[in-house]
Amino acid sequence: MAGLDVHGQVQDELELHVETGTVLSESAQTHLAGCAECRAHLALLRDLESVLLQGVPEVAPPHALKANVLEAARKTPRPARRWWPAALGVAAAMGGLLVLGSLLTPRGAVASTLPDPAVVVSTGGSLLIASNDRAGTLSVVEGGRVTASLGSGGREASWFTEGVRLGERVFLADAANDRVLEVQPSPLKILKTYPVPDGVAGLTASTGEDGGRVYFKSVRGEVGTLDQGVRITVAQEAGMPLADVMDGVLLAGGHLFVTHHLSGEVCLLDPRTLAVRKRVKVGGMPVALEQVRGGVLALDVTGRLLRLSLDGEVEKVWTVGGHPDKLGVNGDVALLTDRGGTVTRVSLSSGQVERVSVTHPMDVVSLPGGGFAVAEGGRGLRVLDGDLKTTSSVEGQR
Repeated sequence: MAGLDVHGQVQDELELHVETGTVLSESAQTHLAGCAECRAHLALLRDLESVLLQGVPEVAPPHALKANVLEAARKTPRPARRWWPAALGVAAAMGGLLVLGSLLTPRGAVASTLPDPAVVVSTGGSLLIASNDRAGTLSVVEGGRVTASLGSGGREASWFTEGVRLGERVFLADAANDRVLEVQPSPLKILKTYPVPDGVAGLTASTGEDGGRVYFKSVRGEVGTLDQGVRITVAQEAGMPLADVMDGVLLAGGHLFVTHHLSGEVCLLDPRTLAVRKRVKVGGMPVALEQVRGGVLALDVTGRLLRLSLDGEVEKVWTVGGHPDKLGVNGDVALLTDRGGTVTRVSLSSGQVERVSVTHPMDVVSLPGGGFAVAEGGRGLRVLDGDLKTTSSVEGQR
């Protein structure tokens, strides 16, 4: 009964989130990361909002319409949007009234161009956005607008957690479907799918004479590479702790840095053999890594940013507060995103910490000129300058 109560509470919160844009609680976000049923419920709400918001008159619907439409949607076979004619049939039977502004979203809302942005990757002159909607939508944003999009599909509603660029390709970690997608941004196309047993916790890419490599860390604590034969090479070290859905992987200074947030460690591996060279106890729960000149930044989800030497030793610690889990670096500035609703700017030279409130920041990437792009969940994409001022945005589903 307790499990059912949790599902019900989270799904009620998801409906409020889609209806009003209310930020999900920390407990709901944690539950969502590990619950396929609730992710599917969120995807259903997103699909319903997107499909039904088409030329709708602004008339208040009957009281029971929302429950009836959702129930019809749940009972109709999926995937994709094959359920939506049944939902429309229910609405017609209720008197032909379908007002999505009153059903799920605020009055005056418009159909989304970016369904639920979760991961953003800079591809040079454009951005590739991966959304956690039922279709696993991939979108290319260029010049402030969406220029291409396609659905990536998947057995479960997608849960994209990480994206990296290697030359003209982008690799996206989909933890819900235990896979990494290799994507060509222009023209937008999925080139390959790499299965990763038990899901992906982290990714990094490195260039080289052989064309480069993509390293991954799996949810169960394995580290490996995606090779050219769509085969996964895994090295599992004795004693390497189990992790759940988020860790950092980074090639820097001749080492492959890997965080293990359950043990509070950063491990340094041999990039070729994947043998562990060194384990550094940094404490807290390190979840993300970025390279800076002469060192590495490690983000601790318990509210710290650490600078490590290229040998892994802790050189400096900034207390930033909250629970940030994504990190971007542009020159002398680090930008941290916290799904609780804040973006934090840290000056790496002065140590000054500054915060701004945003709705639901999921990911951040640096841009040319000192700015950053932030994937803001159902709100869309926000572009910030180095002073945290919003310079442009692309609307999402609200």
